[in-house]
Amino acid sequence: MLETDFPHIQLVKRTRGSYQTPDHHQRDYTPEREKELRANHKTHAVALARSVDEMRAIWAKGEEERPETAPALPAGKPILLQLDPDNLDLDEIRRRLDFEIVCQEEDGFVIVASHDVDVTTFNEVVDLFSRLERGGGVAARIYDVSASSGDERLRQILSSELYDRWGEIDDDEPIWINAGIACNGGYEPRLTPMGKKETEETYQARHRSERMKAYDRWDEVRTERIGQIERFVEAYDGYIDPSTKEPDTDIPDEFTARIRLPGVGLRDFVFNYPYLFDVEEAEVAELPVSPSSTSTGSTSPVVISPPPSDAVAICVVDSGIQENHRLLKAAVDSSESRCFFGNSSADVADYVTPSGHGTRIAGVVLFGDNIPSTGTHQAEFWIQNARVLNKQNELPDDRAIYDMLSEIVDHFRYGHRGTRIYNQSICSPSVCRLRHMSAWAAKIDALSHRHDVLFIQSVGNIHPDATGRMRLGIKQHLAAGRDYPSYLLMDSCRVANPGQSLQALTVGSISRDVYRSSTWNSFADAPQRPSAFSRTGRGIFGVVKPDVVEFGGDFVRNLSNDISNNPIAKSVYPDLVRCNLHTAGPSTDRDQVGTSFAAPKVTRLAAQLQAAFPKESTLLYRALIALSARWPDWAFFGSRQEQIEAVRHLGYGLPDHDRATQNTDFRVTMITPELQKIKAKQVDVYQVNIPDRLRKPGNAGEVMIEVCLSYSAASRRTRRDRRGYLSVWLDWRTNYAGESADEFAARLVKEASGSVSTDRERFDWVVGEHAGTGKLTASNRTAGTLQKDWCKMPADQLPASFCIAVVGHQGHSVSPLDEAKYHLTVAVESLGQEIELYNDMEAEVDLLASEIEASKVEIDELET
Repeated sequence: MLETDFPHIQLVKRTRGSYQTPDHHQRDYTPEREKELRANHKTHAVALARSVDEMRAIWAKGEEERPETAPALPAGKPILLQLDPDNLDLDEIRRRLDFEIVCQEEDGFVIVASHDVDVTTFNEVVDLFSRLERGGGVAARIYDVSASSGDERLRQILSSELYDRWGEIDDDEPIWINAGIACNGGYEPRLTPMGKKETEETYQARHRSERMKAYDRWDEVRTERIGQIERFVEAYDGYIDPSTKEPDTDIPDEFTARIRLPGVGLRDFVFNYPYLFDVEEAEVAELPVSPSSTSTGSTSPVVISPPPSDAVAICVVDSGIQENHRLLKAAVDSSESRCFFGNSSADVADYVTPSGHGTRIAGVVLFGDNIPSTGTHQAEFWIQNARVLNKQNELPDDRAIYDMLSEIVDHFRYGHRGTRIYNQSICSPSVCRLRHMSAWAAKIDALSHRHDVLFIQSVGNIHPDATGRMRLGIKQHLAAGRDYPSYLLMDSCRVANPGQSLQALTVGSISRDVYRSSTWNSFADAPQRPSAFSRTGRGIFGVVKPDVVEFGGDFVRNLSNDISNNPIAKSVYPDLVRCNLHTAGPSTDRDQVGTSFAAPKVTRLAAQLQAAFPKESTLLYRALIALSARWPDWAFFGSRQEQIEAVRHLGYGLPDHDRATQNTDFRVTMITPELQKIKAKQVDVYQVNIPDRLRKPGNAGEVMIEVCLSYSAASRRTRRDRRGYLSVWLDWRTNYAGESADEFAARLVKEASGSVSTDRERFDWVVGEHAGTGKLTASNRTAGTLQKDWCKMPADQLPASFCIAVVGHQGHSVSPLDEAKYHLTVAVESLGQEIELYNDMEAEVDLLASEIEASKVEIDELET
């Protein structure tokens, strides 16, 4: 446990209750178009019936044109429905129309599968609707129905890279894909409301039983569909990864099959397999590219001794590590090292030429920016080696990274060190998709929630020289007239897969220094500017990505726009441990740059937080890292436009060890005392009383309030947006500037009594609760599972009480068993250090906690 004179203080929870939805959200919502369709029910019924006839004709034609030698397909057919995007009730579609929900798409489109090629139930419902009879109302919510086929189907389920080259794939060209397959079979848990004679215990037991029935049914469907796919792949002389058959408890209603098919088989599969919702080419790992690199580093006489036996362990998921490296050997937990593909689990060396990658990552995790050069130093952490790249420095074709991650967490999390921190500085060279969470990213989300682990993920690098619609290199951007840093905000420079993961702490890179000469100049013209290669946000669902940034170096260029990490500019490159298994050279050097080397610096901080708070959830470590992060001055004090761009470059900024782990006279950090759990339609209200001395008139020193919520919930990849992706989603909101704690509770908590304030003056948040409510118009803090915001005000304008409510909302689950887990953190800081506030704030927290505890005792006594 970290010893400090200014430890973090426990947040005081004022109350928990049922969330009181605002009046304007409680009214039944009927979209205008649905009203129009009801008013013109006969016309709409005729249109739907005509669409069904056209759909069946397309299916019949497809069957005729399909070769007789083609493998058998399931009887079901894929259908594309268009519904109102703001009023989706997928469970109603499933129950009333006898459709299996395959996946939710954007703009209200939903891919379903009909096991009945005559769509009998749908036709009956349309007929009832035409006469406005009972049972036909759901037809008014269906704006259109069509066969999920042709180019529209390709756009819905293919990755952009695969879609772009779809017409160029030869019949016999082998293609490795990850195919997302729905396997709910049209069955969902029967979760009816609590009966009048049911107790809470029997109610929850019934729901648990129904859920297990659904999971068992989904597992049966999964087994059946794996068999279908195996037979299909075999007919085309393809290959399916055997691990596809292994049970996956993380995401039970879908699975991802890693398949190799020839082009002709791929087309047949994509167009005709009804339960397919996502197809992407198999992942390819991208490592930092050095346009030119000459090693001129040093070999020093330093001695590294092992860390304490109970030190925090960090798993490096990468290319392997040179475990006998003199700077690393003492800290490597070699007994646990493992290769997670192929036939030799003991082959864990770093084969990246010329001087390694995983070895460099391990060095940054261990030493950060300060590799010791003399004397004897004790390592701070244990390093664990999880090799996932083959000798060609690629992810293996026949072994999916998402399957390897499951094995990695099982091996290290439940090994003798109970590892909870994982550094993954590898990613795809392609941008993340915005339609569905990828299998890789979804696996990170599922593992993080289920096993309380934290993945620190690099945001990805923009290649110096590359072509492709979604993979332009820096040189191509410059040639097109897009100079630094404007090209960084292009779609082709978006965060790389799996950096869009909601639970991963995704790290971008900024420059540490500037280099200027008559021939070569760094891209950045000042310290702490975005690195020339660092990918940017926003991520899927509009989430803030990267989450934070660290120093990963910068490229230099000459007047001809040749791009390099020329050794003359070593001051702008990070100091790295070099692998010398393949090429003789120094132990360390400044010879490479990349977001790969920014991420492990944040990993170090996460491990230091685990050492300081060993019993707390990794959700707290993630929250404290983001809470400690701050924009550089150019963004923090910048114009509104600079800040709008800064959040896409920098996320929440550069983390700070001291702010994350301790406080000062001028800063106080408050945290939830333990991991909190909350269900949909519940609200937790926290209260922070501001001492009178801080708020006295004329006390004009500027104070900043920062709030960060870090949470996780079960995820479902077949759903399109955050509200469908998560079982329960959370947001936080605060009282209005003139609203008391009692008034705030009365406004949000059903069980609370008292008057509701008419004050509606909001705090001046930077990010904002919704797009347009903060200073950054297109951003909103509620989109992700890491929600930070901050505001500044003169001390004499601080409220007497600052209150934060964490609200649970229904996601894809209606079960009373589902809950989200979270940590909430709050910091109050005197920016100019004019006001000493820690001791006064600590006293107020203690007093408030005592008052609330006393009131609870009084209520208990009255009730008894």
